[in-house]
Amino acid sequence: MQCIRILGAFLLMQGFVASTAGAHPGALDANGCHYESASGAYHCHKDVKPNSKVNSPVKKSRENVCHDKASPNYKTIKYFIAYQSMRECLTSGGRVPE
Repeated sequence: MQCIRILGAFLLMQGFVASTAGAHPGALDANGCHYESASGAYHCHKDVKPNSKVNSPVKKSRENVCHDKASPNYKTIKYFIAYQSMRECLTSGGRVPE
Protein backbone atom coordinates (compact mmCIF):
# COMPACT_ATOMS: atom_id res chain seq x y z
CA MET A 1 0.00 0.00 0.00
CA GLN A 2 2.85 2.37 0.88
CA CYS A 3 4.45 1.68 -2.53
CA ILE A 4 1.24 2.70 -4.31
CA ARG A 5 1.12 6.01 -2.41
CA ILE A 6 4.75 6.72 -3.22
CA LEU A 7 4.21 5.85 -6.89
CA GLY A 8 1.09 8.04 -7.00
CA ALA A 9 2.93 10.98 -5.45
CA PHE A 10 5.81 10.51 -7.90
CA LEU A 11 3.47 10.49 -10.92
CA LEU A 12 1.66 13.56 -9.63
CA MET A 13 4.96 15.42 -9.26
CA GLN A 14 6.04 14.37 -12.76
CA GLY A 15 2.82 15.75 -14.21
CA PHE A 16 3.30 19.05 -12.40
CA VAL A 17 6.90 19.44 -13.57
CA ALA A 18 5.96 18.63 -17.18
CA SER A 19 3.12 21.16 -17.19
CA THR A 20 5.29 23.98 -15.84
CA ALA A 21 8.14 23.30 -18.28
CA GLY A 22 6.01 23.75 -21.41
CA ALA A 23 6.51 26.36 -24.11
CA HIS A 24 5.76 29.99 -23.29
CA PRO A 25 5.82 33.21 -25.31
CA GLY A 26 8.79 34.73 -23.47
CA ALA A 27 8.98 38.35 -22.41
CA LEU A 28 6.50 40.41 -24.41
CA ASP A 29 6.84 44.11 -25.19
CA ALA A 30 4.12 46.74 -24.93
CA ASN A 31 2.61 45.46 -28.19
CA GLY A 32 2.26 41.92 -26.83
CA CYS A 33 5.09 40.84 -29.16
CA HIS A 34 8.69 39.65 -28.98
CA TYR A 35 11.63 38.55 -31.09
CA GLU A 36 11.93 34.80 -31.70
CA SER A 37 15.29 33.77 -30.28
CA ALA A 38 15.96 31.12 -32.94
CA SER A 39 15.09 33.12 -36.07
CA GLY A 40 15.14 36.73 -34.87
CA ALA A 41 11.64 37.23 -36.33
CA TYR A 42 9.30 39.62 -34.52
CA HIS A 43 5.83 38.26 -33.83
CA CYS A 44 2.87 38.83 -31.51
CA HIS A 45 1.12 36.55 -29.04
CA LYS A 46 -1.69 38.62 -27.58
CA ASP A 47 -3.85 41.63 -28.15
CA VAL A 48 -3.21 44.70 -26.07
CA LYS A 49 -5.12 47.94 -25.61
CA PRO A 50 -4.32 50.74 -28.06
CA ASN A 51 -1.46 52.93 -26.88
CA SER A 52 -2.71 56.19 -25.36
CA LYS A 53 0.48 58.13 -26.24
CA VAL A 54 -0.91 59.17 -29.64
CA ASN A 55 1.43 62.17 -29.97
CA SER A 56 4.70 60.29 -29.41
CA PRO A 57 7.56 61.51 -31.62
CA VAL A 58 8.06 57.99 -33.05
CA LYS A 59 5.83 54.92 -33.01
CA LYS A 60 7.01 51.35 -33.62
CA SER A 61 4.08 49.37 -34.99
CA ARG A 62 3.25 45.70 -34.40
CA GLU A 63 4.81 45.12 -37.82
CA ASN A 64 8.07 46.39 -36.29
CA VAL A 65 8.15 49.53 -38.46
CA CYS A 66 9.26 52.87 -37.00
CA HIS A 67 7.00 55.78 -37.99
CA ASP A 68 7.78 59.41 -37.24
CA LYS A 69 5.31 62.26 -37.70
CA ALA A 70 6.30 62.56 -41.38
CA SER A 71 5.07 59.02 -42.09
CA PRO A 72 1.70 58.87 -43.87
CA ASN A 73 0.64 56.08 -41.48
CA TYR A 74 1.65 57.86 -38.27
CA LYS A 75 -1.87 59.01 -37.31
CA THR A 76 -3.54 55.66 -38.05
CA ILE A 77 -1.33 53.44 -35.88
CA LYS A 78 -3.13 52.35 -32.68
CA TYR A 79 -0.86 49.56 -31.42
CA PHE A 80 2.69 50.82 -31.01
CA ILE A 81 5.62 51.34 -28.70
CA ALA A 82 6.47 55.00 -28.20
CA TYR A 83 10.01 56.31 -28.73
CA GLN A 84 11.57 59.75 -28.42
CA SER A 85 13.55 59.47 -31.67
CA MET A 86 13.81 57.46 -34.86
CA ARG A 87 17.31 56.38 -33.84
CA GLU A 88 15.99 54.97 -30.55
CA CYS A 89 13.27 53.06 -32.41
CA LEU A 90 15.69 51.65 -34.98
CA THR A 91 18.16 50.66 -32.24
CA SER A 92 15.37 48.68 -30.58
CA GLY A 93 15.14 46.49 -33.69
CA GLY A 94 12.57 48.46 -35.65
CA ARG A 95 12.95 49.23 -39.35
CA VAL A 96 12.17 52.16 -41.60
CA PRO A 97 8.95 52.13 -43.66
CA GLU A 98 9.29 50.78 -47.17
